[in-house]
Amino acid sequence: MDVARITADLTHLIQTHQLISIAALVLVIFYCYRNPKNAFKLLVLTVMLVIAGYLLVQLGTSADTGLKGGKELTTKTQKAIDEQTGTGRPEADR
Repeated sequence: MDVARITADLTHLIQTHQLISIAALVLVIFYCYRNPKNAFKLLVLTVMLVIAGYLLVQLGTSADTGLKGGKELTTKTQKAIDEQTGTGRPEADR
């Protein structure tokens, strides 16, 4: 998942369930008013988790790209070896 997809899903959720969104916002404001120190700690934790999630998504994307490139490189290398040795796969000869 990318950030644009997550943002679009969140926006859709807020627009379709307005009453639940307003109630959640009121609860967050009430919590921040009652416990400002704990609310700040929760905010810092939330930001850290969001950053960690974003980094995991980025690492997964780069790993997928690397795996695809590695497979292409392996395939090309096997073809080059077959051409040099003069051997081919039986399926290719038919």
